Order: sequence, then structure tokens, then C-alpha cells
Amino acid sequence: MSEIMKGRQFTPEEIEEKCIWRFKDRKFMGAGEKKKEGPIPRDVYKMLAAPAFAVSCPEDDNGVWGEAKVKCPDYVNIIAECEPGDGPPLHMHYKTVETFMALTGKWKLQWGDQGEFETILEPFDLFAVPAGVSRRFENAGTEKAYLLVLISGGTHDMDDLNYAPEVGKDIEDQFGGAVRKHTEAVGFRFTAGIDGKNAKAVPVPAE
Repeated sequence: MSEIMKGRQFTPEEIEEKCIWRFKDRKFMGAGEKKKEGPIPRDVYKMLAAPAFAVSCPEDDNGVWGEAKVKCPDYVNIIAECEPGDGPPLHMHYKTVETFMALTGKWKLQWGDQGEFETILEPFDLFAVPAGVSRRFENAGTEKAYLLVLISGGTHDMDDLNYAPEVGKDIEDQFGGAVRKHTEAVGFRFTAGIDGKNAKAVPVPAE
């Protein structure tokens, strides 16, 4: 006769606290809160990422989504919320697979070092972008829309992210060299699409 094993027991209060994320309680993510350098300015973060909510992440996650209430191993769960025409700039994940699923609306997904390729996702279409590929997304519809973003495999930390050089230049032009240096100290890089032997040739000008 097979042994009967009791499951782990959680109270409704414990489940609500540890295992459930309510959309009504959502708050937009920031970056740098867990770093000694401190958070980067909100307006700078808006240049790097779409408005998004961290839903779940690993317990020891050190990425921008580490503030997620629900902790679960192996992957990060995010919901992006964008107005028509909005989306993040081209960026690359070196070690992780970023998977997109349209929840509402219509989304343009671009990839390639110049964003030269693109496709359209409609509700419940899914696109898993391999590690090491530059990508971006944009609300291609006429109303505010929501996109599910899952990041899996590898290590979920700031060292996984890299942006095209022009993104760093835009930050520097608008906010100054010191803010760019702070953004890089938090972990953001701006060498995506550059040949490895030349990646260090992109300067960080003094303020």
C-alpha cells in the first residue's frame, strides 16, 4: 500500500502575503533601490524601460524586478503597460531568454543590432527572444495595452542587460555625464551591438 503524504499547510493569510499578486496593488518598477549607489532618476529609468510592474522573481534576484512581492525560483514575471507608440529602446539580455506574450492590444517586436527585423504580436501570441539578441517592443495599437514578459534561464541581475550606445548618449545629453556614470554604476551598460574587441572603446565623458 502506497504511503500517503500530507501536503504543506498555509493559512489564507500566508498565501495572500507570499503567493498572490493583485493587479490593483501594482506599482511601477524603478532601478537601483537595492544598490549602494542608490536609485537612478525616474526620468532616466523611463528612457531605459517601459512602464512595468514586477509580479514575481527569485528570492535572491538582483535585477530591477527584485522588488516583486511574490518570490519563486527560476524566472522573472513582469507586466508591461504602454500607451500607443511607447516601448523601451533596443537592449540585449546576454544570459537569459526574454519571452513576450501579448495580453491585450497589438505589439510590434523588433530584433537585430539595429532593430532591422520585426513582427506583430496579437493577444496570446508569444515570442521567446534568445539570449544575446538585441530586441525591443512597442505598443502598435491605438489604446493602452498590456504585455506579459517572462525572463528565464541564466542569472537575473543587472549584468545581464545591455543597451545600444546611443541610449547612453541620449541619457548623457539630457541629464549629464554624472547621471550616466551613476546609471552605469547601478549596472546598466551601453555597448550592445558593438564588436567585443571594441566594446571598451565607448567612453564615459567626465561631467
